[in-house]
Amino acid sequence: MPDPFPPSSPTPDSVGHRLCASCIATGACRLGLKCLGLGDDGVVAFDIVCRSTFEGGPNVAHGGWTAATLDEMLGTVAMLHKTLTVTKSLNVEFLKPVPIGQPLKGRSWNDHKNGHRWHNVGEITLAATGVVLGRATGVFSERKPDHFTRHDAWLAAELAAKV
Repeated sequence: MPDPFPPSSPTPDSVGHRLCASCIATGACRLGLKCLGLGDDGVVAFDIVCRSTFEGGPNVAHGGWTAATLDEMLGTVAMLHKTLTVTKSLNVEFLKPVPIGQPLKGRSWNDHKNGHRWHNVGEITLAATGVVLGRATGVFSERKPDHFTRHDAWLAAELAAKV
């Protein structure tokens, strides 16, 4: 069976953060995350910059970028523990507007596990001051390597039933 984990980021400072399917072609995270690794305390650290392509209001990130970035950060926790997961739920708090083009920091960690569910937490801060701009909690379900193959089969059957 092929490796169930997608290719690692090709950057020399890669610490095992894996690219999602849409970012593999570009060779870097299009959201602007650079994973710094999993600390001894279980916290995953990130350097982040929101590019202008994700601008929602004047000089601030679109809320969808903030939510997607937090989802990626929280999902990375299990990935760095060599566990495949998918997002079951995500609760995002938008505390301050996220500036475009400014250095940001991210942190994510596991709060607890309940069976095959990972309950993860994370936050994005302004690097210059440490002020928290957004935070999230999420539940991530462990998945089997054939998860997406089963999804494709389900979708094909669902669409065929509508014809």
